[in-house]
Formats: sequence, structure tokens, C-alpha cells
Amino acid sequence: MKKVKFRKSLATNIIVIFMVFNILSIVLFTYYVTIKEESKSTEYAKKSMQEIVDEKSELIAITFDRIKTQVGLLGIWTEKLLQDETISQDLSTEYVLRKDGTIVRKRDESVSITAQSNIMVPKTTVKTAELMKEINLTEELDEAFAQILEKEDVTWAYIATKDNLLRCSPYRKLQDDFTSDHSQIKDIFYTMANEENNPQRKPVWTPPYTDYLGTGWTMTCSQPVYDANDQLYGVICLDLAIDNIKEKYFEGFSLGESGKVYWLDHEGNILYHTDFSRVKADQGQVYEKNIFTEGRMSSERVNALKAALDEDSGIEVFGEDHSQKMMVHSQVPGTDSALIIEIDMKEYKTTNEFDLKKAGILIVIDLFLAAVFGLLLYDKFSRPMKDLVNSANRISKGDYSSIQAKQEDCEDTYYEISQLNQAFMAMNDSIESYTETLLDKNRQINTILDTIEGTLMIVDIDGMIKIQSKVSSGITQENITRAIAQVNEQKQYFTEQLIVDGEVYKNVYYPIMKETGLVDQVVISSECITKSILLEKEMQQLEKMAGVGQLSAAIVHELKNVLALIKGAAYILDLLDEKKTGAKEIATIMKAVEEAENVITTLLDFSRRDSSGSEMIHIGTLVNQILLLSKKETIGKNIDVRLDVDVSCYIYSSGREALKVILQNIIINANQAVSCDGWIEISCHEIDSRVLIRIRDNGGGIRIEPKERVFEPFMTTKERGTGIGLWITKRLVDSLEGEIAVTEPTNGETEFVISIPKNRSE
Repeated sequence: MKKVKFRKSLATNIIVIFMVFNILSIVLFTYYVTIKEESKSTEYAKKSMQEIVDEKSELIAITFDRIKTQVGLLGIWTEKLLQDETISQDLSTEYVLRKDGTIVRKRDESVSITAQSNIMVPKTTVKTAELMKEINLTEELDEAFAQILEKEDVTWAYIATKDNLLRCSPYRKLQDDFTSDHSQIKDIFYTMANEENNPQRKPVWTPPYTDYLGTGWTMTCSQPVYDANDQLYGVICLDLAIDNIKEKYFEGFSLGESGKVYWLDHEGNILYHTDFSRVKADQGQVYEKNIFTEGRMSSERVNALKAALDEDSGIEVFGEDHSQKMMVHSQVPGTDSALIIEIDMKEYKTTNEFDLKKAGILIVIDLFLAAVFGLLLYDKFSRPMKDLVNSANRISKGDYSSIQAKQEDCEDTYYEISQLNQAFMAMNDSIESYTETLLDKNRQINTILDTIEGTLMIVDIDGMIKIQSKVSSGITQENITRAIAQVNEQKQYFTEQLIVDGEVYKNVYYPIMKETGLVDQVVISSECITKSILLEKEMQQLEKMAGVGQLSAAIVHELKNVLALIKGAAYILDLLDEKKTGAKEIATIMKAVEEAENVITTLLDFSRRDSSGSEMIHIGTLVNQILLLSKKETIGKNIDVRLDVDVSCYIYSSGREALKVILQNIIINANQAVSCDGWIEISCHEIDSRVLIRIRDNGGGIRIEPKERVFEPFMTTKERGTGIGLWITKRLVDSLEGEIAVTEPTNGETEFVISIPKNRSE
């Protein structure tokens, strides 16, 4: 007889495991609730409360620090406003002088109350022109007040001046809160910040006092403001309502019926306590209560409070009124104060006591849900799992029809999962083999693509990109469409060069043919060859420059010989001219020869000049010197020279001679180009720490395109010109870290624009 093998269902095992796990969880949970020591629970509670108090103290400190920072910035800005001499003394119509002698501001309903402030000037203040200016000046604070009120926990933002002007935001009818002769300079927010009580001129916090504007108990941060004569102008103030502090930081504690919150300074003065809201006081009255003088306290409580004020943070436990109490405390950073939470230990334990009755109900519900879950799992899991296994087997073999597995085939333990695992393993083997092949191909392709410097792309006959190594600006959709059409027609590769955004690209298009002879895909290779072309041009330019160098040496040698002859001749003429009738002209010749010698020296040495000889170079002086040398030609042609040179234009540099050559070359070229009765305009102005020189003439323009080519060596339109003058000029401008450009503003006109830094970085 064949032995029947018992096959366990996965659903059955899951149900059993789930029930066992729940029973064990209930047992362990009950053990935890009943066995856990009360002391551990208490220590956890203390730690949690300490973390809360530390966090609240830090948040209070941050709030106070932010407000101090804001009021300090307002003070700095106000002191800068006081230096503004343009503030008008004329008041707008929105300011009204009331019958009782006070001045207030009318409400503008088009803006929010936060965006508009109101003022209060008591009747006792003399209404001078200076006061009117003061009203207009303080109005500049409205926008700053609005931003602070929006971002910070501030109830009121205001300024009170020594002349008893009060400007407060948001807008409120201040005449309803103050008497017509109220003096702001006698209020605590003013007196604590004045020169007598605050010689350090830093932001100061007032103790709690009853706000004049109906907010209740308030603390004010005041910043004194001093005018240009170092006299107290007034104080800038930001108010923080005690109720806001209470709502944000002190509410939400689980304190029981007798728990309290204290905020004390290190002397024991009360900044806040739980019953603050029940304390009534008159407008402006300061709360001057000390914790140690408020009623009789046990020595244990006094000692606990003193320890809380002296230590950074911690927990003090003391007995009082037949109960054990706990004080959790933490210093408020930067405020010389401490936050203290007092809790009755008995009440605190009650609030955290575990409810066993409720726990029992939860346990019963948990067991019921476990039973329901088991039944649903058995019904909904087993049959679908069998169908899934059979379907997975057929899918792995390529048969997607739905076939039920026979019961006699289920021989292994956990039949459903075993069969499912086998099916998916078969599918995994097939997919793995195929995937590995694809990955190898992909790695090969990626390796090839990574080794290509340019861009390689494969597109189909419809222009869809199949493979792309990188993006290239030289390949556009228009290029692709046109290339496909050409390849289809020619059935062979072709090459083209394109210029895109100033860059030169070389594109090669290779067709991939089908067996039928039709183009299936196109391989596109794109390479930016701009650098290669530019390098070739640069080599050509360098060859030219080598020739320029040789020519320059020959020119300089010949010029020195000619200048030597001129200088000698001038010397002989001076000797022969006993009456000195031509002394002035001979002196001019000698000076011109010296200038020419300096130019030659500059042309040879400008690239290696020592920067240690920097000097102040006046542009107007150089221009006048050059015009004097060319005066003969200017007068002969009756050329109208128009000067617009700012007397303050100068540069600080060692390039005096270089600059003289630059101006001389361009001005002389203009003189030569301009015909009789023509004109030359020379202007010089300072713009953004640079000297801008413009030389413009109506000499017929430049017949070279593009115009920038005039700065290339040997480029000239003159019959006897060498073509190196403007090239030298460009090199000299570059040596001064400047820029030069040429334009034609209108037909027949030429303009050279030279920009040189005022202070050269040498």
C-alpha cells in the first residue's frame, strides 16, 4: 500500500504562525505592563519633560534674539535716515491737526492696517518745521515695520522721539489710547533705553508691563537712536505680548491640576507665571514681583528655586504639603533667565497610568481580528495561488492558456509556493540568458561610443534617434531629414560642413542597407572642427607676425638713422642762425624728433616694460601735445578740430609713451583721411572706472570689410601705407589692458573707440 504523504498548505501554516505570534505578543505585553518598574517609568517621564523644557527655552531664546536683531537693524537704518538732507518739511494731507492740539494720521482704506502706521503728537509739543520733517522721516519706517510684523512674533512696532512724536504700526487710533498731553519719553520702554540707563546704546528688554494699546502684559525690546550730533533722537521699539509667549511656548504641557510654569530672571523677578492673565493693572504699570517675596514658601521650595536659577538645566525634587513635587528647569540662552515647570508627581503619574481594562478590551479585539484574518487568508490565498502557479508554468514554456494543475502532481511541501518558485526559476533562466546577451551587446556599444571624441548617432528612415553617444549642436532635425533624403537617393555616404552658432562642424552620413537594397538606418558622425581651423589660421598669422618682427627691426633701424640726420640738421641750423629767428621752429623740430625716438623705444620695449614706474597720465594733455605736432597739416587743410575732453580724465599707469603712440597714430590717420574743410571730433569721459576715448572724422570711411581687419598687419588702403600702424596701435592698447574698436556711425564717417581702465592692474 502506497504511503500517503501529508501536504501542508501555506495558508494553514500562516494562520497557525499568526495565532502563535499574537498569543506570545499578548503575553509579553502583559508582562511588560505588570512587571516594569515604576522608577523606570518615572525616569523616562523626567527625561521627556527635560527635553521639552530645554526645547522651549531654546525657542524663547531664538525669538528674543531675532527681535533684538531686527530692532538693532531698524536703529541703524533710522540713523542713516537722519543723515538725509532731502527730507521735506511739508506734510501730506493725510496728517491732521485735531482740535485738542494733537496731530494724527488719517486711515488709508486702500492698504492693510499692517502696511500703514499712525502717529500721535501731543498738544504740548511745539509744532515746528523740524517736527514736520521728523514726521516725514519716520514715515519711511512703514515698510520695514510691515515686514517685521509679518515675519516675527511682534504685536506692535513703533518709534518714540525726544520731541514726543510716536509712530506706531499696525494702524490704530492712538488718540483713543493716549491723553492729549501724554509724554512718551517718561514710559518705561523709553527710559530704559536712554543715555542715562543704557550708555552702551544696545537693545534692551523691559520687564513685563501693561501695554497702552490694550494688548495686556507686554515686554518691549528698545533700541536707542542717535543723530549726527551724537544726541539721543528717540527709541525704536518692538513689542512682544505675554499672551503670545504663553500660547506659543507655555500651553500644551500636561501639568495636572496644580502644575505651574515660571519664567524668572536670576534675581527671582517674575517674567511670566501661570496666573499672569488674572493679574490686572493700569496702563503702563510695570510688573515688579519677585518669586521669593510672593507669600510664604517652604525652605524646600526656596532651595529648589535657587538651584533652578543657578544651574544650566536639571530636575529638582522636593516635598511640600504632604506631596512630592518636581521642578524641571533650563536656562534661556542669552537672556539671564530660566524656564521652570513645576509638577505634582502624584498627578503626573496618574495622567500616565496604564489602563488595564482598556488593554483587556484591545486584546480581545486583537484575537477576534486574528481569527477573521485566518479564515479570509485560507479562502482567498490558497486557490488563487494554485492558479498562479499553473499559469506561471505555462508562461515559462510559451503557452499562455490557463490550465489547472492536477492534485496528484502536488507532492512537495508547501505545494503552491514550491510550484510557483519552479515556474519563476524557469522564466528567470530564460530571461537571464537573454538579458545577459543584451547587456554584453550594450556594453560593447557603450565602449565604442565612449571612445569616440565627436558625436555618433543612428537614426531610422523616419528620423527617429535609436542610439546617440552625446548631444551635438551640429546635428539638428533639419540636418537629419535632409541627410536621409540624400542617402536614399544616392545610396552612399557623403560629407558636409556646417556653421552653427559660430562653430564649424564636419558631419558624415553613412547608410545602413537592407538585403533588398533599401536604406534601413543612417549612421551620423559629427565633429566640431572649429579649433582645427582656428589653429591653422593662427599658424598663418604667426608666420605673418614673424615677418612683421623682421620688418619692424629694419624699420626701426632706418627710422633711427633718419631721425639722427634730422636732429643733426636741426642742431646745425640752430648754430648757423645767429639771430635766432627760427629758434621756435627748430625747438619744435627737436621736440618732434625726441617724441619720435620715444615712440620707437616704446614700440620695441612695450611688451617688457617695468610696471614700477606708474604715474598719473592726463588724457587732455596728451591730446593737446599731439594736436600741436600736427597743427601745420590741420591749418593747411582748414580742419575743424572739436574737443570734448573731461578735465578729470586720467589713468594711473606706466604706459605714457604707449598711450601717446596710440592717440598719435589714430589722430594722424584722421588728419590724412580728412579732406579740406573737414572735421575731427575727439572726446574723453570716465565711465565705470574706465576712460572712454572717441576719435571721429568725416574722411570718407574705411573700405575694408569687416572693419576689425584694419588691426591686422599689412592691412592698408593707402598707396604708400605699410599697414602696421593700426596693428601696433592694437598691440599697445592690449598692453594697457584696454579695448579698441572701429565703426562707421554714418556713411563717410569713421569712429575709433578706445576703452582703458583708470587704474591698471600691474
